Amino acid sequence: MSSSSHRLSDVMVKQTLRKTPMFADIAPDSLDRFVEGCELQSVTKGNYLFHEGEPAHGFYIVHAGAINVHRVTEDGKEQVIRVFYPGECFGEVVLVGDQSYPASAKTTENSQVILVRTDYFRQQIHRDPDIALSILASMSLHLKYLVETVEALKLRQAESRIAQWLLKQVDEQGLSEQPTPAIQLPLAKHLLASQLGITSETLSRVFARLKTEALIEVEGKSIQVLNLNGLRDYLLKA
Repeated sequence: MSSSSHRLSDVMVKQTLRKTPMFADIAPDSLDRFVEGCELQSVTKGNYLFHEGEPAHGFYIVHAGAINVHRVTEDGKEQVIRVFYPGECFGEVVLVGDQSYPASAKTTENSQVILVRTDYFRQQIHRDPDIALSILASMSLHLKYLVETVEALKLRQAESRIAQWLLKQVDEQGLSEQPTPAIQLPLAKHLLASQLGITSETLSRVFARLKTEALIEVEGKSIQVLNLNGLRDYLLKA
């Protein structure tokens, strides 16, 4: 790389670092040192930056494009953890001891990423311990996102279970030929929640959501299904 190209690369890296929460409040001289240890990489669409379980050599910041960070489930399905966009970083967990990447990362479009190598970053922390606080702040944002995602998944699973149970009751109570069948609950709601492996509060939240979406109407122990096809869609989305 020519000296002019190298300087342009450094400017691009510095601009992106400054937009990244982890580096936003770092002093200019400290930021300049970080730029020296960064590597700007171009990656075409569909290529992997790393695979789950591979030895970790650093974390990444998205300069351009988008990166899909995911894990593969036991049945071979890709479970997306999050898609990262310009100014966002991922893989920081390697800074606190992980020797391998806990997930895989691939581009969803032609992208440019900044690799910050673990050893170099740790050297800078020794020079400026306050940087460690920036790492904690960045990782706490990821943790908050993951907690919210888990809660959303739990609610989606609950919706799927309840929709499946309601459709089963329609069949078992011989109501499948009716356009808006009215199901009679065979047990108390708290017992139904326990049977479905959810809390009573979650059952109430799901019933409220299904009512809001005009899929059911609840009155006492009677549940009228207003839209059978809409209820079936919950199973397709699961």
